[in-house]
Amino acid sequence: MCSTSHPPGRSFTWYRNDKSFGNTIKNSLRIEYTKMSDTGRYQYQCQASDSGRSDPVQLTISNDWLILQAPYYAVFEGDPLRLRCYGWKGRKVSEIRYYRDGADVTPSRVNSELSIKQARTSDSGKYHCTGSITTTFVTTKEISPGVSISVQELFSTPVLRAAGSGDPIEGSPVTLSCVTQLNPQKSDTLLQRVFYKDSRALGRSRSSPDYHIPVAGLQDSGSYHCAVRTVTSSVWKRSPELKIAVKLPVSPPHLTVSAAGAWAAIGDVVEIRCESPRGSAPILYRFHHEGAALGNRTVSSRGPGSLALNVTSERDSGTYSCEADNGMASGPRRSALFHLSVLVPVSGATIAADRMGPEVMAGESLNLSCSVESGTAPLFKWLHNAQELAAASGLGLPTTVGNTLHFGSVQLGHGGNYQCIASNQLSPQRVFQAPSEILTITVIEHASPRVVVPVTVSFLFLLLMGVTAALVFYFKCWKKAVCPLEPESGDVEYTVVNIKKRSADKPKGTLPRDNEEYYVSYSVLPDPNPTWESAAGARAPERKSLPDSDIYENVPHL
Repeated sequence: MCSTSHPPGRSFTWYRNDKSFGNTIKNSLRIEYTKMSDTGRYQYQCQASDSGRSDPVQLTISNDWLILQAPYYAVFEGDPLRLRCYGWKGRKVSEIRYYRDGADVTPSRVNSELSIKQARTSDSGKYHCTGSITTTFVTTKEISPGVSISVQELFSTPVLRAAGSGDPIEGSPVTLSCVTQLNPQKSDTLLQRVFYKDSRALGRSRSSPDYHIPVAGLQDSGSYHCAVRTVTSSVWKRSPELKIAVKLPVSPPHLTVSAAGAWAAIGDVVEIRCESPRGSAPILYRFHHEGAALGNRTVSSRGPGSLALNVTSERDSGTYSCEADNGMASGPRRSALFHLSVLVPVSGATIAADRMGPEVMAGESLNLSCSVESGTAPLFKWLHNAQELAAASGLGLPTTVGNTLHFGSVQLGHGGNYQCIASNQLSPQRVFQAPSEILTITVIEHASPRVVVPVTVSFLFLLLMGVTAALVFYFKCWKKAVCPLEPESGDVEYTVVNIKKRSADKPKGTLPRDNEEYYVSYSVLPDPNPTWESAAGARAPERKSLPDSDIYENVPHL
């Protein structure tokens, strides 16, 4: 049969194996009494006088007792499929069974036909049937030749796609397309589409393959899929899921440093954290120190990116910043600057005096200084005889200026052991200290004023001096002191002897002496022949400008 929409009265041309073999007025062609010589595969095409050729029809001629009749046309998904187990010359066939690829697919109720209401591609395969045929004298069980049946796909499995590359950005439009391909032989088939988000239908079915989201928001993030079906719902296919994450551009990140008061000490490990309050992951955090790259961290979910900084030197101080980037067109966002200061703990404290030796005369000035090998902004505390200097009583306290301890006038009680302690701190709980060694200061009591005796004196003055010396000599010997020896003949030495009684309590810092109640100091005249003018000048306030030979010296004797 050749079905056409052309009006009757037209002629039809018939083809077999692409060759014309006849013309008819009717739209049908009948083949009477096929012969064995006609066995084979034929392709018949009909052509109206003013139309194109039809689709081909395959005809198989067999001389078997039992054959399986199958559709001569192409079978598509959703089409009905009928198979008939047919006996030679229409003879009755009993005990019919149907097989696909060797497996029995006979339904519970079966007659001469196997009917599948809506074929699927899974119904494709090689079919045959078995049955019993009764002739005049005997009943035999026959097997039909196999017939290959291919159920063609009506349309391809749909694929859901989002316009553009990557996930959409908040505030931008989104278009979802449900794409499928119809079989060219079924291009006039009408299809319907339904879109789903998180398994919930987004409206009714539609013929359009697109679904539009005018302004994407965070609520539009989710798992999407679409379904395509024929108008009669005979074929229904679902697309794989498409996950859509509407991205937020990152907000400016916050930089925090795990350092109390923005200070860290050498040897500390400081954690630098960078976090954007808003923004879609993954977020790349980059860290900078003084504008130079320090490192980066990628965060695949909400939360900060962190970097551990080992503080090794003062070079680690300075400004730190970070930037966040999640690939948006707006670009990376940078944090505010954070200034970190590095504290060097004090070490190597040293105490020193502004004079060569450890002895100082009472009444003189004295400066003690304390220095450190390293340390940021050290503070200094002074100890006197293992006690804080402020705790000393009955003494004129020295003044402190920076790292210097200043004595305007040293007293006997200022003698003793001195020590400085340098310190700095990050917090009241983290204090660094470096004590110095101990420095001993000895304070010596000031001797009697210098006395100058001229060489040319009157006899009366010499007599008076002699009497005075005799009395002193007697008094000293009377107190069991060590008396000086008589000078040798020819030696002349002028002296003034001062005898002072010790106080009951010895001041701190005085040198130990013999347990005597008195002590003597001598004034010695270096020049045996001084002039009156030079002796008088030695007593004058400007005596330091005179030659050393005119100055008398105090020599203590214990």
